[in-house]
Amino acid sequence: MNAFDRRFAARQIPGKREYQEDDYGLLDGRDLGLDGSEHTMLLVADGMGGHVGGATASGLLSKTFVEAYPQVSGPIVDRLRDCLEAANKAMADAIVENPELDSMGSTLVAAVVASEGLNWISVGDSPLWLFREGALERLNADHSMAPVLADLVATGRMTAEEAARDSRRYSLRSAVMGDDIHLIDVSSQPVAVQQGDRLLLASDGLMTLSDQEIAAILKKTQDAPLADSAEALIQAVENAESPHQDNATVLLYAPAEDAELAAADVGEREPVQDKPRLKRKPWGRLLGMLLCVAVLWGVLYWLRPGENVAIETPAATDVEFAEGSDVQVPTASDAEESVPASQEETGDSTRAGVGEAELDEPQEESVGGEAGEG
Repeated sequence: MNAFDRRFAARQIPGKREYQEDDYGLLDGRDLGLDGSEHTMLLVADGMGGHVGGATASGLLSKTFVEAYPQVSGPIVDRLRDCLEAANKAMADAIVENPELDSMGSTLVAAVVASEGLNWISVGDSPLWLFREGALERLNADHSMAPVLADLVATGRMTAEEAARDSRRYSLRSAVMGDDIHLIDVSSQPVAVQQGDRLLLASDGLMTLSDQEIAAILKKTQDAPLADSAEALIQAVENAESPHQDNATVLLYAPAEDAELAAADVGEREPVQDKPRLKRKPWGRLLGMLLCVAVLWGVLYWLRPGENVAIETPAATDVEFAEGSDVQVPTASDAEESVPASQEETGDSTRAGVGEAELDEPQEESVGGEAGEG
């Protein structure tokens, strides 16, 4: 067994589907021309859009992202953003060349482990977990409707049973589709990785298993090769025999024994947040500057000596403003939450483009399977 086998393992199954729409990729530090210090990039993409579209989207996203990473520079989180933009543009270009792919899209979770620690970027519902000393912790945000419904349960607007049956549970609030990306989750600061840790990236097909079941499997196989852990996870999914089992992909990573890793405590990081990153047009900035100058001139004119003018400040509003953009993004606890406007049925899950609508009353139709089967 070589060092590569000890540090990485991947396993996929199609589930009950006739085709595979998941893809994954990785870059070892040796591929990046680095010696000694740890620098590894891992990625999982879960495509949507049917047999051709889904596979094309995840494959294109994975290939473009991995190839772009060595070509960009700067802080790791900025490099991850640049790679995402490159992959999103590649998808847009592919759709222009072949309009039949217009509905294709993909989720993304990409993680980089370097000497400073772990950073990540994600869009959609594909999870990133840290397994340490028998405990499993999800690090990235879930951009499906599941956490929105959970918030409605917590605030008493829906029962747990209604949320479990709600057909919107598997809808995506954000995906990479060659257009503006509505929600992007980026690590706010590096998370420490230490010897004995395991990183698990997956498509949502693995979420047929509960977090407790995944943790138990990783704990049972923690002294075995990573390939055994990956195989055990996939075997557990197959043993669940879900009638609507989606594609499932697992990608495992363990730091090398001699890797130089960050020493900060994992508990020191800030909570993950949904952070949109939409481009601001250059002319928008210019108009904004001119408007500020005009407002300042008006205030100085009305406040000239000899006059007393009362200035009222606007009341605060309960919205979250996207960093670096003019877009207002409602938080998950708002009374009115966004629901995808157009939906595409894939198995028992609902993959969707992102639209804005008001949550209706809980729906009664039943959804088969456990969370993550979509």
